[in-house]
Amino acid sequence: MTLEEFKKFDLEYTVCECFDITLGELLEAIKNGNDTLESLMDETDAGTACGLCRSVEEDEDGDRELHLDEILKFAKEN
Repeated sequence: MTLEEFKKFDLEYTVCECFDITLGELLEAIKNGNDTLESLMDETDAGTACGLCRSVEEDEDGDRELHLDEILKFAKEN
């Protein structure tokens, strides 16, 4: 995924379907200092159920369009 592709996602986009957690909520948690996958998961519960939203590697069938590790990467770059 490129930065341009990432920027096309709306803040209301649901990243974690298990807990209905949006991109905006995740970006806010990152802004508040949760800048590792573990701390982001601890703070928001995203990625703690089925795990598909954690990373592309864990989402082998491509069920999710956006993953926590990608969000962290792009949030740190901006």
